[in-house]
Amino acid sequence: MIYFCEDCGGKNLLTSQQLKEGKAVFRCQACSYPNSYTVKTHGKKMLKKDDLLFKEFTSFPGIIGLFFFHIKTGVLKKHMPKVLKGTDLDILGKVLTNNYLTCQSFYKDVNEMTLVISNKNIVFKKIGKDLFVIIICKTLPLLNQLSEKLAHLATEDIIKLE
Repeated sequence: MIYFCEDCGGKNLLTSQQLKEGKAVFRCQACSYPNSYTVKTHGKKMLKKDDLLFKEFTSFPGIIGLFFFHIKTGVLKKHMPKVLKGTDLDILGKVLTNNYLTCQSFYKDVNEMTLVISNKNIVFKKIGKDLFVIIICKTLPLLNQLSEKLAHLATEDIIKLE
């Protein structure tokens, strides 16, 4: 995304990693002026609406953590172990998104993937045009209640808010 310097008006190209927690903080490439912007993130209304859903998901036994990932802006909201930093989750989201898009280019009806690493399972589900939920859990398959909640996320009123 391009942001203009508040002081000199110079163009500054920022990556999604430089946009954190609703803020774009950077030094102008032309004049070194420190800039700070509040940034609108995609899916913000959906995330406020579904804060309770986060609590519900993490209350299920076997759920280690989860996060929402947007193709354009990266990690939107997370509830993950502290050992995983935002950049780790952003990279994981990008890798899973690329794998998903490759898979979907061959099989159009795919809307969910599961990756098994050692004794951990990563469930990657599309819930909007460019929005995904990624759940790390100890056991598969996911409980019926959790699968129903995921199906709810993919409804049209959530997609409209994206």
